[in-house]
Amino acid sequence: MAHIPKVVVINGNGIGQYCDVTRIPLKGETAMPRNLRYEQDSGKGVNCAIVIARLGGDVSYVGKVGRDDGGILNEKWLKDAGVNIDHFWLDPGIQTSLGLILLAENGENMIINFDSPGSDITMDEALEHVRQLEGAEHLITGFEIPAEIALECARLGKELGMKTYLNPSPIERGTVLPEMPYVDVLCVNETEALIMLGMEDQSVDDWTNAARRLGEKYRTRCVIVTLGGKGACAWTSEEEWYIPAYPVKLRDESGAGDAFLAVTVQNLVWGRSLREAMEYANKYCAHLVEQPGSIQSYMTLDQMDDILKRFS
Repeated sequence: MAHIPKVVVINGNGIGQYCDVTRIPLKGETAMPRNLRYEQDSGKGVNCAIVIARLGGDVSYVGKVGRDDGGILNEKWLKDAGVNIDHFWLDPGIQTSLGLILLAENGENMIINFDSPGSDITMDEALEHVRQLEGAEHLITGFEIPAEIALECARLGKELGMKTYLNPSPIERGTVLPEMPYVDVLCVNETEALIMLGMEDQSVDDWTNAARRLGEKYRTRCVIVTLGGKGACAWTSEEEWYIPAYPVKLRDESGAGDAFLAVTVQNLVWGRSLREAMEYANKYCAHLVEQPGSIQSYMTLDQMDDILKRFS
């Protein structure tokens, strides 16, 4: 009998290539990158699955990669972390996608994704694997696979009794999305929130109010907005709250957004409330952004003992 996990992740994968810049370039500015290199970094789906597995979670990753160096590395990272890969495969007919990450001296980053033609999981492939995973309790997806596929996976997951989480990243300015009542938790950063509200060139003073507006516009049950160095906030139909950030020295924020959602979901699996889950994720990410890279720095449950004490 096939293994049915607690959590299903179906989102992007790839291989991360890093370079250092003095600061993230402004519009029209030419960057002067240096130290081009590969790191232990993949797409949002693989990152989320590894975070959950490192915390001892029962998680399956759904996706495909090329039968190339990048694909083989993705397979190794997933296996080493303990992710179930019954629904992950290497396809000799495609190339593994590449992400270029510009890493600034202050720890901020800019990510440029280069999708390989035909590398995305198809609608039929995605939905068939989600159906095979009926019985799982949680499904995480996002827009590193085509948006229409991610949304249909969330819709099907909801029909199959899963709690669904959507990270609509990457998202381009001017993107129009439908109502999504089948999404239980919408998790966005500040930029994504503004795009989804049609407020790309505006500023926001009250992010919990912005979260409420997102929930009402898209008919989602809950909205989380991650605010980087300012913490995070959430809105539900019953309540809203803000979680302040911890003062840390930012070294590298790569993969921190992926980790925040993944850690939150794993805490919900453990039975914590959403607010408690976000507080745990906030501590996890406060420590994470002080470390280099993403996958190499994702913590185990044992390592979290000292981190939780540090931020108590």
